[in-house]
Amino acid sequence: MRDELEKLAIAGKIGSKHIEPLLALAQGGYCAHKSWGFGRITTVDTVFCQFTIDFQGRAGHKMDLSFAAETLRSIPADHILAKKAADLHGLRQMAARDHLGVIKLVLNSHGGKASLDQIQRELVPDVITDDWKKWLEVAKREMKKDGHFIVPSKKSDPIIYQAQETSVQKRVMDRFKSAKGLKARLVEGFGCRRG
Repeated sequence: MRDELEKLAIAGKIGSKHIEPLLALAQGGYCAHKSWGFGRITTVDTVFCQFTIDFQGRAGHKMDLSFAAETLRSIPADHILAKKAADLHGLRQMAARDHLGVIKLVLNSHGGKASLDQIQRELVPDVITDDWKKWLEVAKREMKKDGHFIVPSKKSDPIIYQAQETSVQKRVMDRFKSAKGLKARLVEGFGCRRG
């Protein structure tokens, strides 16, 4: 593919600056456009210098390679949008069995962190078709037990995934330090919950 794109650049049909973005788009197979949203690249035509892309509501859209290189963002195959397009059924099954795996997938698709609103927009109603709140409560409990996720106390703050696991002692101390007031610190420090 690189050779063909380099030949197009030499012939002046695309700019040399377009080669790397076009390679990323062609290899990933998925893209995003500001106005048209998520799309799946179905064909790369180096003779006519164009992609054929299936956008939502715009199947079979033809796009000039130079224009595509400048206006499209490559979406990798392990991105939540690509996973939804490639295997929605499998992703639904994963959401039923592996809450943390789905949350990690969404967070990694957003650079390692995402707000609850962003997570909900990615998953509901396509992946999580049942009760979102119930699913989220179970997922939050699992994230708090797992040392890879930082779950903030404020809903507006992002949930963060970190590759390095945080020890149980550090998580308890962090929750204790972030607790507001004496009553909250006693609850965190002694593990007491009001019933």
